[in-house]
Amino acid sequence: MNRNSAADVLIGFAHDGSGRGIAYAAIANGSGRGVMRVPFSATPLALYGGLEYGYAAVAALAGELRKRGFARIRVRVGDERVVRDLSSPAHVPPALGMPYVRARCALNGFAAARVERADPREIADLEGRARAELQLRTAA
Repeated sequence: MNRNSAADVLIGFAHDGSGRGIAYAAIANGSGRGVMRVPFSATPLALYGGLEYGYAAVAALAGELRKRGFARIRVRVGDERVVRDLSSPAHVPPALGMPYVRARCALNGFAAARVERADPREIADLEGRARAELQLRTAA
């Protein structure tokens, strides 16, 4: 792994409420820009407004970035709750414990990883792509 490989990642995601989700990530590094599609899944938890999907999207994205050799990442996501919980250690309800731990472990696998809030305008296209793909799958 190239320990100097860093990426600035903007992530937009959507889920269908039944456990399936799609994340689209715009990745910028020193050599260019690109968009990556990452499927993910989560056990639906009705009480938490989809927070489990945010954790799962970040965990899946982090796993893919590690496979591609990135050592340092800055992930920007639109859900303030995800940012709050993953940017520093947090106490989460027991039902969210495992999804939270999976996401934190995925982020801890990097030499450096930050989670920050994205401007909704920045992620609108990425979230739109994810929603459209899920709608096409549901219609098929």
